[in-house]
Amino acid sequence: MGIVRLRAEQPVGPTLASYAAELDARRYVCPAVLDRRLDLLLDPAGTLRLLAVTGRGGLGKSAALREAARRAERAGRRVVALDARVDDVLVALEAVGDPRPVVLVDEADALGPALGALGPAVAGLPGDARVVVAARSLPARWLPEPLAALAARVRLSGLAAAQADALLGGGGVDDPAARALLVEQAAGLPLALVLAARAWTAAGAAGDGAEAGGRDVSALARSCGDELVAHLADAVLDALEPDLLAVLTQAAGVDVPLLAALFPGRADELVTALRDTSLVEPVGGRLVLHPSLADRLAERIRVVEPERARVAVLRVAEHEHARAVAGESAALPRLAALVADPGIRAGLGPTTLSRHYADRWRPTDAAVVRPALEARHRGLWPVVEPWLGDGTRVVRRADGRPVALVAALPLAEAAGLSGPRRRLVAPVVDRARRTGEVDRAVLSAVQLAFDDAAEPEVVWVRNAAGLSQCGIGNPRSDHVNLVGDLPEECAVLEAYGYAEVVELRREVDGVPVTTWVADVGPGGLAGLLYAAIAAEQGGPRSDADLLAALEDYAGADEPARVWLRARVAELLVAEPALHDLVVRRYLTAGATHESVMRATYLSRATYFRRLRRAREALGAGTSG
Repeated sequence: MGIVRLRAEQPVGPTLASYAAELDARRYVCPAVLDRRLDLLLDPAGTLRLLAVTGRGGLGKSAALREAARRAERAGRRVVALDARVDDVLVALEAVGDPRPVVLVDEADALGPALGALGPAVAGLPGDARVVVAARSLPARWLPEPLAALAARVRLSGLAAAQADALLGGGGVDDPAARALLVEQAAGLPLALVLAARAWTAAGAAGDGAEAGGRDVSALARSCGDELVAHLADAVLDALEPDLLAVLTQAAGVDVPLLAALFPGRADELVTALRDTSLVEPVGGRLVLHPSLADRLAERIRVVEPERARVAVLRVAEHEHARAVAGESAALPRLAALVADPGIRAGLGPTTLSRHYADRWRPTDAAVVRPALEARHRGLWPVVEPWLGDGTRVVRRADGRPVALVAALPLAEAAGLSGPRRRLVAPVVDRARRTGEVDRAVLSAVQLAFDDAAEPEVVWVRNAAGLSQCGIGNPRSDHVNLVGDLPEECAVLEAYGYAEVVELRREVDGVPVTTWVADVGPGGLAGLLYAAIAAEQGGPRSDADLLAALEDYAGADEPARVWLRARVAELLVAEPALHDLVVRRYLTAGATHESVMRATYLSRATYFRRLRRAREALGAGTSG
């Protein structure tokens, strides 16, 4: 759920989004049981406060939330739409303070172990709030007992034959025989019916009702449920360009900047095409494939068209790398998701895994964390306590119990701290200033695991939470304080390539503190990930012929071009003027020495002197 904001400005009058919403409302057939429950939920005099909508993929849970939103808006209520795949649902629920809100939470399954915290968060909403939660399944006792009495559950099943027939009719299938056949085949699955209607109308409604889009629909009778969705998806996705579909599947979603970069001049056209595709839905500011199909289609493209999939990954990686280098913090986890090696991407996201999740610090956590820290090292709590608050991320088990924490911030911001918190960071800041390591540096002022410490998942979630918290788009280095005698934490840092700064060994109130640093080089973390993707998708390439490859750039294949652009960017990251010159001269189609000199207003002598410096830098980088 949620509203897509693909552009900052909105045209006056009806928009494509409003038209799509109106069309969705006209075509939607609300199941009778859901219709009754929604009426009860929105009844001002009623006692129902929460409705849980469950059912397998394709049964219309998201459509049910859109219907709830329409009814709430007609009733004059404010709608808060959240999608657990992209929104921090627990934080968003705490921020709801408007009177008479209707809160919609889609894809609640994506909360993973944090699902146990959803019930208490809902219980804290205003007394006149109404809530609808959609998920494939929910635990039997996920709500606190007092609230459970005010809740109801609707488990969606297939549509009845009459409802399915009405849905197909509203979707443009005007042949009764075709509708009857499709109703039988779809087994009441709304998404399958929507896709079937789209395939039928796209094919111009074949006269005998037996074929749609060149497909014998009777051949689908052997399939049902998600399998039928997969079959019918072909007819819908056939309308998308193969390269666009490859990008959509391999990137796990697209937005306007990505489309504009990969398909110049066609972003609006492609957004319209995707918004008109039944399998594509808005999630945050991106358009993504329906979750029941995303993984399956991505894998199919990798198997059937490996070269197209490989090129799509490389092109998306190049774009996300550029956004990360420009400082967009959200681009880094998207870039990490393109890395095949789980060891490389561990700790870069997400912040929810199978047994643990990241959350903010809560005052009640002190009762658990304090004795756990004091048991590890006497006197540890007073040193750590000043850092426990709004700037702390806590790793929790599914039952909500805290097991680890991290307080991370840009090292440059730590220089302005005062009071008790300054004691842990001042020596680190002073050394970073002396060595010139302040820029693009993360400082994990406090990093502790006091339970489940042997589980790698705890470290991954904690690291991802810290990186997300500091907000640096492309960090180069990470400085980590270990507070207390923590040999197991030292071992973890060493395994990740950190080295202790021996000169920073110190004590704070009798508690030993050490500082560990990892520096990934001028290219930053984004450069490291980008190089890994290029190696995975393009194969290992030798630097020995880098200068020769520059001359032959126009004749190289796309994987070779992506590798070359990544390597040049890495080697010249500290020389942006030289990098710009190389890109203009060698990596731009049709460029000549003369055209670049004219475009840069450089004299011939200055131009060739800089170009020689760039080539020497590239040659020195490859020989080193």
